[in-house]
Amino acid sequence: MNVLELKLGMVCQTKKGIGVVSWIDAQDRAVYLSDLDNKDQHIAVSFDDLQDEPQLHQKGDIYY
Repeated sequence: MNVLELKLGMVCQTKKGIGVVSWIDAQDRAVYLSDLDNKDQHIAVSFDDLQDEPQLHQKGDIYY
């Protein structure tokens, strides 16, 4: 995933699971994700651990 495309509130997938971007730490090259079910629980992942999953970012249903 291109780091320049990251935005707060974006849903991202990692090896640790799926979460919503809470904040981005460019200095440490880390992204902090909040759990989809529990907004008080956060996980920190490096930029390299983000997996590009385009279907997570669509606004509506798109069928192929």
